[in-house]
Amino acid sequence: MRNNIKPPTKNENNLIKFLIMLGIVSILNFLYFFFQSDYRGNLFLYSLLLISLLYGIAKKLYLWYNYSNISIPLKPESTEEFTVDILTTYFPGEPRQMVITTLEAILKIKYPHETYLCDEADDPYLKNFCENNGIHHVTRDNRIDAKAGNINNTLRKFAKGEIVVILDPDHIPDSNFLDEVIPYFSNPEIGFVQTVQGYYNTKETLVARGAAEQTFQFYGPMMMTLNSYGSVNAIGANCVFRRSALDSIGGHAPGLCEDMHTAMKLYAKDWKGVYVPKILAQGLSPSNITSYFKQQLKWARGTFDLLFNVYPRLFKDFSNRQRIHFGILPLHYLSGVICLINFIIPIISLLFSVTPWKGNIIDFGLALLPVVVSSILIRTFIQKWVIERKERGFHIIGGLLEINTWWIYLLGLFYTIIDRKIPYLPTPKENEFATNLKIITPNFLIATLSLLAVFIGLSRDYTPFNILMSGFAIFNAIIMALGIYLTIKSTNENNILKNNLNKKVLKSLNTFKFKFYSSGNSIFNITRITALPLLLLILIGSIWLKQQQDLSKWENLNPNKFEINAGSYLGIFQPDRDTGIVNLNQIDKIEMKQDVDFDIISIYLGWDLNDSSIFPESLMDSIVLKDAIPMITWEPWINQSTSTVETKTSGIFKQISNGDFDDYISNFGKKLTEFDRPVYLRFGHEFDNPQYPWSQTNGDLKEEFKAAWKHVYNIIRVQGAHKVMMVWNPWQSEEMIDYYPGDDYVDWIGITLLNYGPLNRSGQSVSFKNLYQPFHDNLFWFTKKPVMLAEFGSINTGSDQVTWLKEAAKTIESDFPEISAIVMFNSSFDNNIPEGRIHLEKYINWKTDSISLFKTNSKNPSFIFKEEESLDNKHKKRTELAKKLRGVRYKKGVKWNENYYVLSRETLLNDFNLMKENGINTILYPGGNVYDYNTLKYAEETGIKILFDFQLIEPSHFLVDSLELKEQEKAIFDKIEEIKSNRNLIGFSFNFQPELYHYKPLLFQQRHAMIKWYRSILSKIKSQHPSIPLIVNLQLNHDTQFQLKKLNEQLPADYFGLIIQDTLHLDETIDYIKNKEMPVFISSIPPEIYDFESLKPSSVIIQNWQDERLSNKLSFDGILDFEGRKKNSFRKISEQWGKNFPTEQDANIRILKPALPLLANENMTYKAMIFRDNKWIRPEETDRYKLYEWTLIKTDTFGNPLAIKQLGTGHKISFKIPENYERYKLLLTVESTSEDYVMRTISNLNTPLKTSEN
Repeated sequence: MRNNIKPPTKNENNLIKFLIMLGIVSILNFLYFFFQSDYRGNLFLYSLLLISLLYGIAKKLYLWYNYSNISIPLKPESTEEFTVDILTTYFPGEPRQMVITTLEAILKIKYPHETYLCDEADDPYLKNFCENNGIHHVTRDNRIDAKAGNINNTLRKFAKGEIVVILDPDHIPDSNFLDEVIPYFSNPEIGFVQTVQGYYNTKETLVARGAAEQTFQFYGPMMMTLNSYGSVNAIGANCVFRRSALDSIGGHAPGLCEDMHTAMKLYAKDWKGVYVPKILAQGLSPSNITSYFKQQLKWARGTFDLLFNVYPRLFKDFSNRQRIHFGILPLHYLSGVICLINFIIPIISLLFSVTPWKGNIIDFGLALLPVVVSSILIRTFIQKWVIERKERGFHIIGGLLEINTWWIYLLGLFYTIIDRKIPYLPTPKENEFATNLKIITPNFLIATLSLLAVFIGLSRDYTPFNILMSGFAIFNAIIMALGIYLTIKSTNENNILKNNLNKKVLKSLNTFKFKFYSSGNSIFNITRITALPLLLLILIGSIWLKQQQDLSKWENLNPNKFEINAGSYLGIFQPDRDTGIVNLNQIDKIEMKQDVDFDIISIYLGWDLNDSSIFPESLMDSIVLKDAIPMITWEPWINQSTSTVETKTSGIFKQISNGDFDDYISNFGKKLTEFDRPVYLRFGHEFDNPQYPWSQTNGDLKEEFKAAWKHVYNIIRVQGAHKVMMVWNPWQSEEMIDYYPGDDYVDWIGITLLNYGPLNRSGQSVSFKNLYQPFHDNLFWFTKKPVMLAEFGSINTGSDQVTWLKEAAKTIESDFPEISAIVMFNSSFDNNIPEGRIHLEKYINWKTDSISLFKTNSKNPSFIFKEEESLDNKHKKRTELAKKLRGVRYKKGVKWNENYYVLSRETLLNDFNLMKENGINTILYPGGNVYDYNTLKYAEETGIKILFDFQLIEPSHFLVDSLELKEQEKAIFDKIEEIKSNRNLIGFSFNFQPELYHYKPLLFQQRHAMIKWYRSILSKIKSQHPSIPLIVNLQLNHDTQFQLKKLNEQLPADYFGLIIQDTLHLDETIDYIKNKEMPVFISSIPPEIYDFESLKPSSVIIQNWQDERLSNKLSFDGILDFEGRKKNSFRKISEQWGKNFPTEQDANIRILKPALPLLANENMTYKAMIFRDNKWIRPEETDRYKLYEWTLIKTDTFGNPLAIKQLGTGHKISFKIPENYERYKLLLTVESTSEDYVMRTISNLNTPLKTSEN
């Protein structure tokens, strides 16, 4: 259906211009981003990419320029008559019937005219046809100037009309052709009138369709805008000229693009042209690749010739608009050069492992998105003015066909440069060819080179960027393969489906096609309506997202929120009398009545020194049978009348730490060991509550309590009670940090949270939030252990209790996620009346029927499980690990999508060669990411041994669906199959660190499930790959000895790796390992604490090769810094392992901070100071150091480093103090002129805080 084209309204014109303006803003935004020097990669490839991008942008801007002023000329109401000559041509070899059809159509044109056939062949058949139909037959005896010479011959010798119509022999005119065109010549300034060059064979082949698609935008909005610019292009197929205009330039201009040449000469003589956007004649589009290539070669060679030879000569005679048009239009054929560049970039990039650009791909996408969308939306909006509605769309076939023509355009440029002539041959007019694969040899070559580059590139350097480049190369190869598809006659004709499907299916496809086009039109209409707001939204949104992306790297940086799973538990204390023992029958009734299941059952147990065997074993067993965990509140009451030793309640904590009650505590610990089930032990609760006698002392209660707590903890551990969970329970939030014994000695934080209502000091109820908030705020600063409301409730005073509990339940869920357990204090026998308050009853009643408000959403796993049977590992021969491993953890590629490092071939070879030079022979590599191939390949090539760690593949949660575990098991075995043939692979490393993900009591179940799973996995690996040692890593902590013993008994591991963070528990663990002759080595240790002498014979893996830098996390634990420079820890490794000559660090550095209070947004100056030869000196006083580099470190609330920002270099640095400066640190790096190491120091910004050194 032909489009009813009307000129744009004023609003539409303004809208087009505004859309274009937004498009230009999008381009400027992109260029600002792209030109940043930090993103430049290989200079050569970057230059090529820049040329390609700038050409694409210039082409787009030129298109928009030609969309911005659409006009449709009004047809003059003229009665002036002209004599008209209509000329068409014939060239030997063209089909006669095609010419006859055109001549017959010309004869039917209503307007009076003379018809001429300019016959280069002097064909007798056509001559006879002309004589019989009153057509002038003209021929000549030469072919000078090709088509133009043929036309001019007729004009000079025969045709004398005032108007000359030139029609290609395939273009069939409508009968009203002249009626629509002639009136425009009433304006004596008009030299020619151009109409649309339409095609009637677009469905014949894919090439015909693609060639036509390339003209749709040109003959639509572009030529309509050229109307406004006075730069309408003449098209030789169906152009109408004023004879006097042609005569003024010596006739039809010669050349391969004679029509454009003619228009240029006419404009230079001040003639004007008009474009009539109507299809008044339709011809044939090239229907096969051969004829299309011939046509494009002719046009490319012809337009370049006009640009280089004609355009400069006529430049002075053109208007500015004409200068722009005729200067830029020929550059379309430079797309051959650009396509070649686009082919070359990924090929070179892959073959040589270099990159043209090294910015963030997400940032690139955000910057490019508005450009792409603006291009699509402007194109969509402007397609209201295409000639026919069926011409709307993205014209993909036309675009792909143009790309396949790259070498033709390149050839046209080359022929122009060397001034090689090509014969003028008319575009072939019928699909008469056989398949000619030779013509796409260059395309086949590019496809082959692209695929070869992918194979070589990924084999040589398998990185995310190379994968991306491979995508581009494969895409290019696919496009080139389309050229082959279009070259083959049967596929080009596109009738495979029609010839092979039955009518019913074809009918369905046609129905779908109709609906698809209908939907397309609907989308087109909607898009046109929403184009402006949509483009505005995407432009603003992309810029905003890009800003947020930038801010997220610094100002709005969000740290990784990794929360250890504690589970969710509901408990109860339900006594039936004034004792600490509960009534389980009553608890059963509450569970049924209130539809709850209790996970914790609380009991209170006082010390009795006369009965060291006291232990509620029967009650504890009954609690376990309910699938609940007992919680013992262990109260150090001392009954002096029955004590066998002289004791005093006052100062009890001091006596405990002195060992006065070791036997009693040990006996209790043995009972807990025999119980062998999870149990909470709430020792000495509310130690700061003066109402409890154990808080009385003449000494320092805080220090005495911490010492006593650790003493009790250690004794119970020694007894083997490893399922005891210590609950530390303060009374008040103030100063509680001073009572905290440390995370190593605490499993849960207990809080007494009771609302005494009218018994409060204020005489009224206090909300849960007000009661708990002080604890929440203070706990934040020193521990992340899970919180248990160990005594929770509100005094039973009627409806107030229910209201308070409802509000508490809501607040806990929304505001305090750290609360993981609630133990209802459901007692009516509490005689602890607040001091100074009057209560008429003997006891306070805390009982409630609203316990279901705190019902947990998920059922916790059973705490009753059977331990795995021990394996006979004692007599089993282990697979030996390589001797004297001198290794390092190589974590640079972890989380590659967030990592600033790229493990390219160059990076890996540099790292591995540096390792070898300095005595490092092994890496422990956390595999399972995109860099596995590269890392293993180049480790093998350089002779570095590999311990492949499955940290990134193995599961972290084991109480999950078995299918999920099977998937991860499959991933492990798939990875083993992938890497097993690597000659430098010396072991498989697994990690037993459930404490990183789970708190007790979930930790107990996870450990049990983990052992069971690993036992199965390791056994299978051992059976399939018996020659590869299996290593299980675990963290050094207070529990290591017990876990080592257990794992050694229950897992078929060959070795155990010890992950060491500090020296706490190190000596006793090393002694234990030696005494038990366990196969253990150090699989991670900071070099600063590694004792080379005492651990010299052992295999050791150093903690990290290089400081890690992720998008929201930093580490400073590497022996190389972020820039790859050697730190002093590297010096230590090199001297001990690399047999390098020992050197002494000749100086230390510090940062001299301003002696002023810091104010945010004020400039402050920091200076470097050097301690050398036992004195502090300024950098100016020595020339031993060549670089002073300053870096700002941003941290989270707890001081964990998140990101860095370079501040500059020099002996001192001045910068604006950031807001919340407590969360920033300053890093100074100093490089010596004589040594290959850097010194570093890290300091807080404000003076009162101490510095720390990395």
